[in-house]
Formats: sequence, structure tokens, C-alpha cells
Amino acid sequence: MTRILVENLNGLDLGGITTHIFNYISVLQRNSDYKIDIVVTVQENNDVIDKFKSLGCGIIHLPHRQKQLFRYIMALCRIMYKGSYDIVHIHGNSATAVLELQIAKWLGIKARIIHNHSSCCQHKILNKLLLPGYRRSFTQAIACSIEAGEWLYGETQFTILRNAIKVEPFIFNVDKRKTMRCVFGFKDDEYVVGHIGIFMEAKNHSFLIEVFAKYHALQPKSKLLLIGDGELRHLVEAAIDKNKVNDCVILAGLRSDIPELLQAMDIFLFPSIYEGMPLSVVEAQASGLPCIISDAVTKMVNIGEDVIQLPLSKGADYWAEYLGNVKYELSRQERCERNTELITKAGYNIETEAENLMRIYKNL
Repeated sequence: MTRILVENLNGLDLGGITTHIFNYISVLQRNSDYKIDIVVTVQENNDVIDKFKSLGCGIIHLPHRQKQLFRYIMALCRIMYKGSYDIVHIHGNSATAVLELQIAKWLGIKARIIHNHSSCCQHKILNKLLLPGYRRSFTQAIACSIEAGEWLYGETQFTILRNAIKVEPFIFNVDKRKTMRCVFGFKDDEYVVGHIGIFMEAKNHSFLIEVFAKYHALQPKSKLLLIGDGELRHLVEAAIDKNKVNDCVILAGLRSDIPELLQAMDIFLFPSIYEGMPLSVVEAQASGLPCIISDAVTKMVNIGEDVIQLPLSKGADYWAEYLGNVKYELSRQERCERNTELITKAGYNIETEAENLMRIYKNL
């Protein structure tokens, strides 16, 4: 049996990286050849932890990585030393992951995977200083996109592992759409613009809200549904106040029922400043939603035929006008059926893409 220790340095929350990890492990755990333990440290969400437990994963609680660094290091050393792990798989979006990788190297864990999900980071100077040691500390590099891999790994060889999803829950359903729109009080003739993302700088919520405000001025029968939360919530609320759209923006918070929430939307807006490979855009396409995203997002996410990439430099007026001029050649149901097939062909169906991760583990 192969023993694997998995850690998401961004925390085990309701975000896209955790969902990515869960999607893959849900397939891997059908195979009795793997024993997977999950590290929980930065953030804890009991519902998420219970989901991993239901897959048969072991849950290891460690001290907070930032607030209790010394205790965290000592506890991680003990876990790696006693765990007899064959593989350590670290999900981290900067060279600060050198800490976990180097500990694993010192303790003799031969297979050390680093898995990057972003094309930029907030602490750029520290990242640059740590890069030389970081690139010597892992034995296998994985990235969610070409851009993410080239940014963090440079000329070091890396493997692309797509942010694959379980397609079936996202298939468009008229009854689910009616139910979810009723929950939020959306009228039949209201056009719902949706977004999913942690409230952080990269997601560009202030610009998103400005775009919606300008669109709402053109189309009063519209609502903005924001799924997510985070440390920049106060800035999101301030942007809503500034643009005077308090009555037509819904802050739904962190949610686990993403497939159902997507049913309620009419279009997906995603003006990120930087991204690796946004899982939510894949999910939106699986649900048959047209997507308007920034050109900072990798083109790898353009799976269907309804993804439009716009430059952020064009400004909110341009985005709002484009949002108002989106035309549909196919019905929502037809777009969903087409995209379901395209997602599988492009390698974003977890049932097929998980085999690639199994091959990586086997070849280490």
C-alpha cells in the first residue's frame, strides 16, 4: 500500500484547491492501494473535513503555519517521521512551500510532489529569494496550467494536471434552477450575473462590482450573485456601497452547493487579475453558462464555445457593454449537453483525468 501525505498550504476550506484535491481523492480512494492522510492547519471547515473522512482519509491537525510556525515545524517533522510516507504531495502557490518539501527531504521521503495552482503570488520578493532552494527540494512538479508551471518552475520540467470535475452534478436542470432562483427571490425576468471566488486581491471584486453597476444601469432587471467570502469582505461591501447596488447584490457566503447555485445564474463573470486554472470557470461551463473572463486567465480554460476573454485594461464601461450584448445561439440545455462532451474530450472529467495522477504516483 502506498502511503501519501497531502497538504494544501492555503487551508482546507471551500475554495477551488480543496475542491480539486477532493475530486481526485474521491477517485483514488476507490483503489485500495492508497492510504491518504490530509493535513489541516491554516483553516478548518468541519463540513469539508467530514467529506474527506467519508472518503476514508486520515485527518492530521497541526498548529497554525503562520501564527505558530515553530510548533508547526516540530509537529510536521514528527508526523512525517512517524508516518512512513512514500509520497508527500504539497499544494502550494509559491516557493514558501520549500519548508514542507525540505523537511520531507531531510527525513528521507523520496517522492516529494509540489503542485502549483496559480500564475502569481502576493509575496513576490520572498518567493524570488526562496526559488533556488525550492527548485532543488522536490522530485516532481505539477501545475494546473502551462502559465502556472512556467511562472513558478521556470525551466524545470513539470507535468500538467487539469482541474478536473465530476460533470454529472453540474448538468443543467430546469427544476433545480427554479428552486434555487426561488430561494434567492429572483424573478423570472431578472438576469442573474454570477461569480464564485474567495474575497482576495486576485479575484478583482471591486472591478467586478463596478462592471455590474454599469450593466445594471443599462439593464435594471438584473442581479449579482457573489459566492464566497474572505479577508477582503470589507472592501467588497465598500465597493457595493460606493456603486450604490446594495439592493441588487447578494452575498451568499461560502457554500458547498455550487452545482445548484450555478443553475440559478444566467452568465458567469470572472475578471481575475491573475489565476492558475480556475475550477469555477470549468464548473460554470459544465452548467451551460456563458462566461466572460479576463485575459489574465489561461486560455486552457476555454473548453466550450461560450467563453469570452476581455482585457482588464479596457475598463468597466467596455465590460458592461459587452455583458449587455452577449447573444445565445443555443439554449442553456443545448450548451450544457455540448459542453459536457467537450469537457470530457479536453480532459476535464475527473473520471479520466484521475488516471494521470495515479500514473504519476506509480512512476515516482
